[in-house]
Amino acid sequence: MMSASTPKEVVTALYDAYGRRDHRAILALYCDDASHDEVAQLKTKQGSAEIAVGMQKLFSWLPDVRWEVKSMIVGGDGVVAVAYVMHATAPRKSGTTEAKVISLRGVQLVQVADGRIRHSEDYWDAATFQRQVS
Repeated sequence: MMSASTPKEVVTALYDAYGRRDHRAILALYCDDASHDEVAQLKTKQGSAEIAVGMQKLFSWLPDVRWEVKSMIVGGDGVVAVAYVMHATAPRKSGTTEAKVISLRGVQLVQVADGRIRHSEDYWDAATFQRQVS
């Protein structure tokens, strides 16, 4: 990613990589020492490699996952807010072959510095997610 990229271009590239399920492209968009907070899970991933591996695991579990971007707001400080709906089909926890449709609203805040993602944090409702996959 070139340092001339605007925060909006970087975040658009991130969601394009999500759409392609391309964990290598996601890795390249994050700074090596970046962090990502999954607020609903009370978890933080440290470093671009851990962030990319986490996305690779998500893509394996939900192979048809996609994000429908509803709005993108760019702040003057390099922070981009993305309102989205994540759609996917998840296997049931009970191990049966029956799958569950997921539709989960969320907001991601992405801090971009020098053309790469320094920090991101994701906000979504864990109870809604659990209800849909249970």
